[in-house]
Amino acid sequence: MDFIIEPLVSLPLWAIFASTLLFAYLFGAIPFSMAAGKVFFGVNLREEGSGNLGATNTFRTLGAKAGIGILLLDMAKGALPVFAARSVAHAAGFSSDVTAWLLIGSALAAIIGHTASPYIGFKGGKGAATSAGVMLALVPWVFLISAIIFFVTLALTRYVSVATIVTALAFPISTALIYQSWPLSLFALVIGIIVPVFHRANIQRLRAGTEPRFSWKDRGKRAATNQDN
Repeated sequence: MDFIIEPLVSLPLWAIFASTLLFAYLFGAIPFSMAAGKVFFGVNLREEGSGNLGATNTFRTLGAKAGIGILLLDMAKGALPVFAARSVAHAAGFSSDVTAWLLIGSALAAIIGHTASPYIGFKGGKGAATSAGVMLALVPWVFLISAIIFFVTLALTRYVSVATIVTALAFPISTALIYQSWPLSLFALVIGIIVPVFHRANIQRLRAGTEPRFSWKDRGKRAATNQDN
């Protein structure tokens, strides 16, 4: 990536930030789940299941293999822009404060890209898996704690939405306790707010008792149909 980074770091500071954040946004906006559904299954995920372009709806609609694949790809949409921003900051010789804001800006841009993709009319997923990828790249120790919180909550409730919301709410607390950095704590607080907001429909279904529970036995409606035919 040196042939890309070297010309970039010769630009003014504002241009470095703008270019890096634009890359993060456009990369985070790639609708892997929609592409996979149409190419491999002939399915538009926006018209199936919950209509959400995320790993959970992919799992329920297309099966476990597709769901896990999309989970990893959506996480990569959050992790890779942060890693790229870190490389740019290192090459440019930025201070720790400037680097922190570039990484945080890239992280937010990637998540916004996932939730409001320009490739599909500024719609997208709810940002949970992409946020997890951001955690992995930006605050790896918090990622490990968050993974434990998520899977324990999922095991106890069998609701992916509940596990996601609980993990998001715990994210600012664990980040503040471990890293003691106010920019990172501010970023974590923002994520802790926006992830539950994007899960408003899930919260309404939970209150109504209509939210589906998670099960590994669910092969996916379309995956099962394709296999049975």
